[in-house]
Amino acid sequence: MNYSDSLNQLNEEQRKQFYILADFLVPRGWQADMSQKAFAKLLSDKTHCQVPSATAERRLRKFQELGLIELQSHGKGNVASTITLKKYTYQGSLMTGIVPLDSPLYIQREADDLCQEALSIAQDGDALPFIRIKAAQGMGKSSLLARLGNFLETEQKQVVGYVDLASDGFYRELFTDLDRLFYQFTAEITQTFKQAVPGLNPPSLEGFWKKPRAPGKNCTDYLYEHIFKKIKQPKTLLIDGIDQILGQPTQTDFLLVLRSWNERKMKVVSKAPIVWPSMVIAYSTEPYPDHKLKGSPMQNVGMAVELQEFSPKAILALAKIYGLSWTEEEVNTLMRLIGGHPTLIHRAFYQLSKEGKSLVELEQQAAQLNGAFSDYLLKYLNLLQKDEQLLGCFSKIIQGGECTDVFAKFQLEKVGLIKSDHQGEKVRCELYQRYFQKNL
Repeated sequence: MNYSDSLNQLNEEQRKQFYILADFLVPRGWQADMSQKAFAKLLSDKTHCQVPSATAERRLRKFQELGLIELQSHGKGNVASTITLKKYTYQGSLMTGIVPLDSPLYIQREADDLCQEALSIAQDGDALPFIRIKAAQGMGKSSLLARLGNFLETEQKQVVGYVDLASDGFYRELFTDLDRLFYQFTAEITQTFKQAVPGLNPPSLEGFWKKPRAPGKNCTDYLYEHIFKKIKQPKTLLIDGIDQILGQPTQTDFLLVLRSWNERKMKVVSKAPIVWPSMVIAYSTEPYPDHKLKGSPMQNVGMAVELQEFSPKAILALAKIYGLSWTEEEVNTLMRLIGGHPTLIHRAFYQLSKEGKSLVELEQQAAQLNGAFSDYLLKYLNLLQKDEQLLGCFSKIIQGGECTDVFAKFQLEKVGLIKSDHQGEKVRCELYQRYFQKNL
């Protein structure tokens, strides 16, 4: 019986419960030790409806009979069994944006371990971690932030605040007015910690805000006195969308305040205890060319973590989740075409798994204007056509030549079009090589 036939033997409720189990097992290597009582609790938590242990046991037996899982009992009664997922194929829609916490499509990378380890450092040390997560768009920065928040709340028992400068609360005009920007930034931080800490009741921000005073000082003083000093537990502030500030007239002053927090508020510089939270900020390097940035605007601040592409092992694991029985050779073929860019990999697997295309067909259609990757390709084409400096440098590289413009090469690498190694610079993947040779 194939996977679809097995699923067809389940009613709607049973199918939903199977996916809850599968989504739990996939990130754990498709296998975990679990009692029927623990499975019942998992179902109850996810469905917000009490599921008895006896019902959970019947479900596990049903899934086993249909060949969806394998159960290896370690004793009689309600004791742990090893549950192995035997059949599974991702059934959802094309993944875009943040990967949900309970999604099996999230692939952990070295950056996950680096950030978790840094944030697990004891809070009574000489300094708190300040982490900068950076990468091109679509590399998974926001998805990583979401998991770090969950890790800190559930495993480290920390209070976590989250602010996104790309959210509706930060409209475009704010980034041209430093006072309004810091006011909204302070209000958003206040709100997120009020939601996380019952009983936290700070005074009105409007009544505290003094116009003659520098906006950054208003922000810092209010957060120190009325938010962070009031929260005695370890805490972390996550800030996404820092790239929204890049190139704006408020960029320098805003980022200098974040830098000052790292240098003065998050380290032992006096006898006063540290009340500031650990911090993790995330930003896209895509705007670097638009704003002619010659380096990171937060150079030498905290710990920089640059997200890397998926490894062959990770892509092979993801292929299995999409129901593809791939070999290493097929993985290598796909990586030659599009590299290991997470968003492009997900798009490729969706085409192969859900739309029934073969790898050969995907290769043939990849560089077409209406292909699976057309929006990414058109975005980069627009970038190159409006910047003669980048266009000239990229054209040399794509033809196998050498570009001596260090500034242009830096921007092309940050935007994700080229990569560097000991042999020099080259186009990041075959897809870009084919498309831009044809359209530039």
